[in-house]
Amino acid sequence: MMKKRFTALALSLAMSLTLAACGGGSSNTPAPAESKAADPAQSAAAGAPEDKPVKLRMASVVANSELEARNTGMAAGLMTWIDTVQAESGGSITVDLFPDSQLASGTDAIVNGIQTGAFEVAHFTTGNWSEYSNAFAELNVPFLYDSYDSVHSVLEGEIGQAMKDQLEADVQGVKPLAYISIGFRNVTSSKPIQTVADMKGLKIRTMNDKLQIAAMESMGAAVTSVPISELYSALQTKLVDAEENPLSTIYSNKFYEVNPNICETRHSYTSTFVFMNADVYNGLSDNQKAAIDKANEAATAASKDAAEKAEGEYRDMLTEAGATIYQPTPEELQGFKDAASSCWGQAKDIMGETRYNALMSALGM
Repeated sequence: MMKKRFTALALSLAMSLTLAACGGGSSNTPAPAESKAADPAQSAAAGAPEDKPVKLRMASVVANSELEARNTGMAAGLMTWIDTVQAESGGSITVDLFPDSQLASGTDAIVNGIQTGAFEVAHFTTGNWSEYSNAFAELNVPFLYDSYDSVHSVLEGEIGQAMKDQLEADVQGVKPLAYISIGFRNVTSSKPIQTVADMKGLKIRTMNDKLQIAAMESMGAAVTSVPISELYSALQTKLVDAEENPLSTIYSNKFYEVNPNICETRHSYTSTFVFMNADVYNGLSDNQKAAIDKANEAATAASKDAAEKAEGEYRDMLTEAGATIYQPTPEELQGFKDAASSCWGQAKDIMGETRYNALMSALGM
């Protein structure tokens, strides 16, 4: 018993000296959000001797309050991914989540952070990848999808996998993982918008994607690039008159406070995308990679269900908060579609004829 106590004291002293030599163990790195601990009994891979412990830091631009509530497609998908990875790996993988842009904000910072190993996992919307690759052009064609099922028939099929493969080929050091559904995008503005004619001359912020910019310009709007972290201020100061986002994003970021008019155009679909440092992924055991695969599937399914449900809930929440939501008539909506249809030829040029035809065939068009 004395020997055990002496050994414990010696280990404790050694650890204390090591921490002191490293500056007392203090750190300026922000504390991660809490995530559920994995139960080894929940996984068939639990206790595999080759599964060395791995800690993943996930950079997220989403507010911690939204993630904790899990009532949006994005939150449900991301949190399901974390929980499933930890459970299916038998606890050998743990994920520290850093929300509210604590680790990085903006496309370049997030991609560079992954490539340099500043953090191991991150996510951002597929539309933002156009600065690095046209892999996700299929998701940015205006008025192409009319339901969540139509989107997921692409995401979860051969085309969805081909998009992942192309991104991995185009962007060094990045391992594509899971599609996370956010929802259909709608226009918010300082003035009421009911028809495509109301878009003329409107200064609007959209994602920095060629097809999405072309769609807004074809409707008569003038596009301005603004990071989403600065968008509320840009709307407040009238740098831009309008923006477009899914209803959950409009509510979570309080854009309705400065843009109280919402026109439900549902002109394009937004998915965020989880990705990992490729070297870290390649260093995982087979069991751990299998856990990642299961998490990808679970997260995509959970986000679809939550996004579809959230759309109606956030419509009510926005109305209660004072926003005015206008649903265009079929004739009015057709006017938006006709104006944006000129972008489809550009989409074909970006994707190439083979990709474009495969997409149209998958959607029965």
